[in-house]
Order: sequence, then C-alpha cells, then structure tokens
Amino acid sequence: MKASMPARANGRRSPAPRRPHARLLVAGAVALAAVLAAGAWYCSTLPASPQAASCEEFHALGAARDESAPEASSAAGLNAGSASAGCPPAPDGGAPPDPYVGEGYANTEEPGFVSTAARPLSTFSADVDTASYANLRRMVRDGAWPADIPAGAVRTEELLNYFDYRYAPPEGDDLFGISAEMADCPWNPDTKLLVMGFATTPAETAPETGSNLVFLIDVSGSMADADKLPLLQEAFATLVQGLGENDRVSLVTYSGEERVVLEGASGADRQRILRAVGNLRAEGSTNGEAGLRTAYDVAERNFVEGGVNRIVMASDGDLNVGMASEDELHDFVDGRRGHGVYLSVLGFGTGNYQDAKMEVLADHGDGSYHYIDCAEEARRVLGRNLLANFTPLADDVKLQLEFNPAQVKGYRLIGYENRALADEDFLDDAADAGEVGAGHAFTVAYEVVPADSPFEVAVPQLKYGRSDGDVARAGDAVTGAAGAPGDGGEGGLAICTDGSEWLTCSVRYRPAGGDAAQNQARVVGRADHTAEPSTDWRLAAAVAECAMVLRQSPHAGTATFQSARELVDAADSEERAEFARLLDALALRSREPAAASPYADGGRINR
Repeated sequence: MKASMPARANGRRSPAPRRPHARLLVAGAVALAAVLAAGAWYCSTLPASPQAASCEEFHALGAARDESAPEASSAAGLNAGSASAGCPPAPDGGAPPDPYVGEGYANTEEPGFVSTAARPLSTFSADVDTASYANLRRMVRDGAWPADIPAGAVRTEELLNYFDYRYAPPEGDDLFGISAEMADCPWNPDTKLLVMGFATTPAETAPETGSNLVFLIDVSGSMADADKLPLLQEAFATLVQGLGENDRVSLVTYSGEERVVLEGASGADRQRILRAVGNLRAEGSTNGEAGLRTAYDVAERNFVEGGVNRIVMASDGDLNVGMASEDELHDFVDGRRGHGVYLSVLGFGTGNYQDAKMEVLADHGDGSYHYIDCAEEARRVLGRNLLANFTPLADDVKLQLEFNPAQVKGYRLIGYENRALADEDFLDDAADAGEVGAGHAFTVAYEVVPADSPFEVAVPQLKYGRSDGDVARAGDAVTGAAGAPGDGGEGGLAICTDGSEWLTCSVRYRPAGGDAAQNQARVVGRADHTAEPSTDWRLAAAVAECAMVLRQSPHAGTATFQSARELVDAADSEERAEFARLLDALALRSREPAAASPYADGGRINR
C-alpha cells in the first residue's frame, strides 16, 4: 500500500515539470530494491540464530580451517550446522527458544584410577549402543555450546562404538576377534592409552527361519513434531526393504490406549506395512506400560523358534501414564526378559527427550539403543546395519581384564560407567550383561599407568592384604580369573614371571539361543605397544578426548577439542570427516560465551 502512494500523488500533478524527478525516483527505487534483494539473499544464507545453520556451512568449516582463514573459520564454527551431510537442519533453519527444556539424562560418576595392587581385576558388560553420538550430533547441529551439553548425554563407549574400525575378524571357532594397540597417551605424558577392539563376523543373510518383529510405536501427542513420528514413518521405507517373506511384522501403537494395528503380516507385503505406518497420527497421552505389555504379548504369540524375536520400540521416552520411572521400567523389563524376546529402542525428537528411560529399556531388555536424528541415521541403523542390530549373536557378553602389578601400577576404564559389574559376576551366568549382534563390533579404552611411571596412584593400606612390597617381591601375584592364561586355579593365587605381559583380557558369553557359557582370552603386552599408532587408535583417542572435555573430566589432562581434532584423519571416511567437523565446531564455540546457548538457564537436566 505505502509503495503505491507516491505514484498516485504524482498522478495528480502535471507530468512535464516532474518527469526528471520521477526518473530519479524510479532509478532510486530500482537500486534500493536491488540492494534489499541482495541483502535478503545474503541473510537467507545465514542461520536464523546462533543455534542453527545449514549443512553447507558445516562443510565449509573444514575448508576454512584447512585454508587457515581464522575469520571465516570462526564464523562458520559459531554457526556450524549439521554434523552430517545427510542430516539437515530444522526446516526453519533455527531452533525454538529453549528447545531442550525437559530432556532427561542420568549422569553416572566417572571412576578414577584404580591401584592394580589393590584391585587387579576390572569387570564390566559389553555395549554396542550408539545413541549418545547421534544425540550429541543433534545438539551440535542445533548450536549447543560445549559447557552446556549435559554430562549424562555423553557416554564415551557409545561415541567410541559409533565408528567403524579395521579390527581383526574372529579366527577358528572364536566368536570374537580381539585386537589390542597401546601407545603413549595423548593427554598425559606419564600414562599409556590401550585401545581394544572386539569384532564379530557379519551375518550375510537373515536367518532362514525368519524373524518376528514387533514394532511398538509411540503415537502420543508429543510425537507430532517433524523429527519424531514423521521421521519414523520415513525411516520405515528403509526398513521394509530388508524384510522378506519369512519375516513376520506386527505393529502396536500406544498413546492414551494401546492398539494392535498389524499382527503377523508378511515382511514381503511391504505396501501393507507402509500403509499402516503411514496412517498413524500422533495424539493423546503416553501409556508406555500398556504398550509394552501388549507388545510382549504379541511377540510371544508369534514366537519363531530358532529365529529372531524382537520388539523395536520407537519413542521420545516421555512416558506419563502407567510406569514412568526408570526403576519401574527396569523391573518390568527384567520380568519379561529371558523368554527369547529382545527389546531394542529407537529414540526420536528433541525438547522433551527422555534418554535415561530409553537406555534403561534397551539395557535391561537385552537390546541395542540408537537415536535417530535424521533420515541418514535411519538408513544407517535400519538399512546398512539392520542385520547386526536385529540378529543376536551372543548374550550376556562380559569382559574381565586382569592387570599385572609388576608392569602396571594403575589403570582406569574410559567410559562404560553404567556397565560396571562386580568381579564375581564374571563367572555368574545368571548375571545380566550386554547383547552383541552378528556384525557388531565394540571398542574398549583404558588409560594405563606403567609400573615405572612417576604418575601417582593411591594405594589403600590393607590390614590383612598384600602390601606393595609383597607384590614387588612376588613379581606379580594376583588373584586370577578362572580360565585365563596364567591362572593358578579358580580363585587361586597366580604367579606370572613373564615381564612382557601387561594384562589378560577374558571374554565370557552365551551364544544366542544357547545355555552354556564360553570363554575367550587375549594377552596384551609389550608386543602390542607401538610408537606409531594406527588411524583407528588415533580416532579412539580423539573420541575419548572429546568426551572428557565435554564431561569436564578431572582426568582430561591436556585434552582439548583442538587436540582431538588433530588426531582424526578426516580422509579415512565420511563418518570420520563428520566427526572432524563436529570437533571443529566445538573447538570454536568453546572460545565463545555460552549465554546464547539453548541449554542455558535451566535447559539442561542432569540427573
């Protein structure tokens, strides 16, 4: 309206005397329009806020860094967007105010160094989850500042296990190939970093007996956002491509009430499955208890002997009717576990995401836990890694490392805080531990203090136990794990005289569907130490550094995002290049004030 008013005013004047001025006005208007258009175009290339940006800017971050352009790098880093070429930013290019208020994380305290003389055994459960990395990537994409990322959202083992490594495959009748590499620790000159990889053989095809898959989908009102139910519906297009006529698919939904939408549909009937999923709508409250009960009932009715029987729960974890606490969920899943039905979890969404509840369900349901932050991650979890994530290979996989006090003064396990087991649980086959699928691999990292290191490790004074002098005189007298090399008998005192041995790693597991437990062992020693570590070792070291800085670990030493970035070979793969860009963004943001973060002022829930 205002733009047309001068034209009408000019129309009431004599055109002859005003023509030169009219030309000037027209020319000025054209020039102004051009400037405004250019400005609008430029602004459209920028993020709507410091909390988000485009994928192109994230990729430009690496280029700016490589070209040593600090100004360009800083701008790109401050507004760095997606950490993955396949994971675009939010449709509006930005995040709403305080988008993470209400998210729930369980922060487990990080243990410190342990004296080998006092406790030579380190025992814990295996873990193949990857949710923490994808969730962290989502936070970085949304513009989170490092100081405000909840410590409980950073589980080091899940960051480590997200990446593919070149680990040695199993040999002979072994279920696991066990790799070990030790080198000088990047963040502490007085310690060593041990990285161990445990790889299985990928399943070439699905079991001939087929699978019984029950998808338990949250369709409550909180799932209406584009990154929740709509993303899940898109992900199913990838999933159904991996199903066949021997597979049976059921679909259970829950909100205020549970409903069986499909039961026992043939995996070959892809259109029927996609149509049922596509018709889902989000509304109502979240009665996860009723949904879980129904899903287990459906899975047991359609049980396939010798096949894969799995519930796959897709939710934001915001359960508000029925069972709601982690303890209640733990007890319920424990009661239904052990009958051959596994429970895996796919997490979706932001703002009200309940990570702690989702992890409890997967851990105690003998399944894996993944977070889906974009369509590319859905293709990774439900497409490329479908068989590994859905086909069980080994149950109750436990690890126990026995350190040699003559060579190792102390040690600390990096990550796996909520997977710790009592030492006696290693031989107790009733003790629950992690499930590993066909084709899965997992990574374990220890910071090791050599016996001659100046680094001090506190040793408790024992009234009835052995003293440091006793250990030194004996060479390395330790309580051995049964079945491990160097063991002097079950629970007996073993004397190892081989100074080249630093530790023995034992793995105990039950093959899926079997009852008898089996063991594997690998001695790690001087031969596994190298002055020129591999790119796999360097990547694991970088991941550990990143996690320690984010968690504000007291053991971080000289670790920074920048030093972690220097360890990563971005040319190795797109996943590693993505991680390098993520580190670049975190490094740049760590030098900026955190006031603009969406996690500030109560946006972080750390329980």
